[in-house]
Amino acid sequence: MKGTRLSIVDTNALNLHNTVNLWLEHLEAQGCSERTINTYRFIMVTFLRFAGNIPLTEVTPDSIRRYLIARRRQGLSPQTIAGNYRTLSSFFAWCVRHGLLDTNPCEAVEAPRREKVVKKALTPEEVKKLLQACEGRDFVHTRARALLLVLLDSGMRIAECHQLRIGDIGQESIIIRGKGGRWRHVFLHSDTRLAVLRYVKMLGNLPADAPLWWCRGKSKPMALEGLKRAVEYIGKRAGVRVSAHMLRRSFAVWSLKQGLDMERLRLMMGHSDIQTTQVYLSFVEDDLRAAHEEHSPLRLLRKR
Repeated sequence: MKGTRLSIVDTNALNLHNTVNLWLEHLEAQGCSERTINTYRFIMVTFLRFAGNIPLTEVTPDSIRRYLIARRRQGLSPQTIAGNYRTLSSFFAWCVRHGLLDTNPCEAVEAPRREKVVKKALTPEEVKKLLQACEGRDFVHTRARALLLVLLDSGMRIAECHQLRIGDIGQESIIIRGKGGRWRHVFLHSDTRLAVLRYVKMLGNLPADAPLWWCRGKSKPMALEGLKRAVEYIGKRAGVRVSAHMLRRSFAVWSLKQGLDMERLRLMMGHSDIQTTQVYLSFVEDDLRAAHEEHSPLRLLRKR
């Protein structure tokens, strides 16, 4: 759907088509990423095809329910259907905030339930294998080690890592623009900075505003998809299934296990609300269970 724009059929009426266009333009002005906007656009196109170009005020909770049922019958996963609902709810909430609607019709629709999916975080043993796969003094291995350590050490999203410039390296604290256009500090351990500086030395004389990540041969900067594939290639060499987001997840889980509090983790991850960060609590359930077993007041009673 990249580059697709919803056509405005009737500019005089407050219909779904032109209102969705205004919403997408608002998101772009707010600094949302192209990927996020394209995802929202795709979902809203499917809803528009289902509902038709009706006046905005004629969208009812029943029409939203029927749309979600139709999506379910198409065989979409509960996670995808829940994502469709959240997008619709965000759109209609924006309409309410700007006085285009009196109420959000999604509020009268029960949110679809999502299956609980426990996604994997890396173990220390797996990270050691990944680092071993990066051993070597050539350009590709040096770049791989730098990339792996940056993602694991900072908790950055891969798109945020892709934005890094040569001039960012060498600093303990880097200011990046994250999801939703929010700025935040990320931090790099001295070992990570050293690995990146070794990689940068191989690039030669590049200006401070040049992209950090370059292709083999150093003829052009890496595309975002290329950076993702570079991470997956490290895993392939190590025999460990890994992705950029798994490294981010591992950063969060390991930080919690080391005692980092939830609010500071939220700030470091760039989450807008604490509920998103709390998802990572499920990964430390075994640690919490062991801590309870060790420190439960009933253990004290049993000792007496």
